[in-house]
Amino acid sequence: MKYTSRHFRDAYPAWGWKKCSFIVRHLYRPLSFHCAAWAANLGINANQVSYASCLVSVIACALFFINNYVINIIGAVLFNLWLLMDCIDGNLARGVKKLPFGSFADAMGSYLLVGLMGVAIGFTAYHNGGILFHPGNPFMIVLAALASSGDSLMRLIYQKYKNVEREMVDEGILQFENDVFKNSDDAGNILVRIEFEFGAGGILPLAVLVATIFHVLDLMVLYIFLYYFGASVLSILMYTRRAIKREHLITKKQK
Repeated sequence: MKYTSRHFRDAYPAWGWKKCSFIVRHLYRPLSFHCAAWAANLGINANQVSYASCLVSVIACALFFINNYVINIIGAVLFNLWLLMDCIDGNLARGVKKLPFGSFADAMGSYLLVGLMGVAIGFTAYHNGGILFHPGNPFMIVLAALASSGDSLMRLIYQKYKNVEREMVDEGILQFENDVFKNSDDAGNILVRIEFEFGAGGILPLAVLVATIFHVLDLMVLYIFLYYFGASVLSILMYTRRAIKREHLITKKQK
């Protein structure tokens, strides 16, 4: 069978379009259908693309640790290539074959990208400065480090809460509670929409490229600090409040 871009476009579900960010819907996703057809005809599967995207994300970040304008731009281009590949592997999974551990391979690329990106662009912003910060300002490194740790911290807090919740559900102590902040099927949820539009799967890779070209990466460091570290603070407050509230309800019932 010879695969075509139309095959992958037809295989893409309607709900998927709703989850796409504006820039993915109009740029990366249409281009990914052509790339997926090319990959499928070469016998490349979804997991191979996902693992390759992990390598691309690491190389992209590594290039920002080299204090060279052209090399930094190449790194920013690779950020955008990662997003394109993130679309391609999904197309292959839907249009050809979904493979075991596909969701793991797919997620690992984004975890690596977000986990390393903050420190990477912070390093360049520290050396070159920008609009708001002069070269050599250590504040860039501090904000970048907090931004890089923010996404992982948020995921760890969420996962620990859900693990504890699942254990208590299994023990019959409480009933399962859906987490509206992580319901990926609810594309209309405002927090989910923000993640789609402004995170790594949205405008962020292109914004990094533009900021690199125009020497304003200090603004990007501030952006990802507010976005990712801010989200981690929100997660801490939200899940702490939820845990305390449910603890009181359970304790009250046990008396």
